[in-house]
Amino acid sequence: MGAPEHEAESTETTRPGRGLAIASLAIGASGLTLAVATWAAWLIVRPPVVTAWVFSWVAQAFVLVLGALWFALLPISVLALVFGVHAGARTRPGPGRIGATLAVITALLALSGAAVFATTSWRQVGPPIGYFDTQSGPAR
Repeated sequence: MGAPEHEAESTETTRPGRGLAIASLAIGASGLTLAVATWAAWLIVRPPVVTAWVFSWVAQAFVLVLGALWFALLPISVLALVFGVHAGARTRPGPGRIGATLAVITALLALSGAAVFATTSWRQVGPPIGYFDTQSGPAR
């Protein structure tokens, strides 16, 4: 007779999806931090600036890593959004809704960063094998 009361009591006090909400918040916050840091690094090291550097192949590798980070942030933001929605982000406020909101902002930053990375002009950036130089003159 005591068991049914214990089961009813435990279902009332625990909220299903609490762990998913916290996971969504943690993943969304870390993804947003990484997206903002990647944008900051991109604004410091842009491909036009890379051509002026002595070791442009190191800078090009750095830029390629930044581009890979933007593409890696896309599934991270989707994961945080799925966790937040399953935790009840649509129905009640809390960590799930905050995590889902951060995931959407992260996805927008990552999509814009991936678009900028894919459409950036890469003329004469990087090691000599990375492009074909049609101008005559001394070798680099």
